[in-house]
Amino acid sequence: MKNIALLAPLPLALLLATASSLAQQPAAPSRYLSVISVKVAPDKVAAFVDFYKSGAGLKSARARLKADPNLLRWAVLQAIYPGDPAPAANFLIANVTNGAPPDPDPVKRDELYRAATGMVYADYMQKFRTIGETVGSTISHVHNTTDGYSLSPDDYLVLNRLKTTEGKNTELSDLMRDFRLPLANDRAKAAGDFKGWSFSHLTFPGGRSLPYDASEASVFKTLAGALGGAGTGGGAMATFAKHFPNKSYTGFVDAGRESSRVVRHELYRVVMAAQQ
Repeated sequence: MKNIALLAPLPLALLLATASSLAQQPAAPSRYLSVISVKVAPDKVAAFVDFYKSGAGLKSARARLKADPNLLRWAVLQAIYPGDPAPAANFLIANVTNGAPPDPDPVKRDELYRAATGMVYADYMQKFRTIGETVGSTISHVHNTTDGYSLSPDDYLVLNRLKTTEGKNTELSDLMRDFRLPLANDRAKAAGDFKGWSFSHLTFPGGRSLPYDASEASVFKTLAGALGGAGTGGGAMATFAKHFPNKSYTGFVDAGRESSRVVRHELYRVVMAAQQ
């Protein structure tokens, strides 16, 4: 599973589908975010960035996007603040797929990589291993995303990692879909520094013993914006009242506290990104 993000359409961040939303919109895709965590030594960071900004990493990603309509988005993220305690990884490679990421066809994969980079997949991976080490991987089901969600080079991504209260998965999903998503959409449409938001649940690895099992991702155009406030920007009582005049702001806050808690914060810069 470690190399899944390099092999197949990946997700990051990031995007639609709960059982209830699918019931309302039968044609909506079920999207998955696949991420591999990569450890890059300080003296190899420049080479790793070049590999994905203009080298074989970028060429292969563009070829995969062109060849597979179910690969929706690809991105490479560099940690600015990786959370506490800090993990070994300082880069993430993310892919969003329409449907769960499939097992690759080795023959077709070699053909694609040879055409895009001049190397078969094994040689490509050998080159990758000279500049980076895969230290982990995750797959998440993306439940919600703001309209027009996208990543661009030099954007900043703030991740809030959540631990869902036992037995509260449905309540948390409903809260995110019914309240957080509309507030985030409104903020993104304001054409400010905030670009978008998404919410996802881990599907791999799984289990109650994990430190977190869900994530909120907020995208900003600048570092100052990212440091100034993550989330949907819908926490202000007046903003909430504007959107939900018949709902209780206190009840909204309490529901959030009862259904989950933030267990870590992470901040990344987008090195490179591409999408369909």
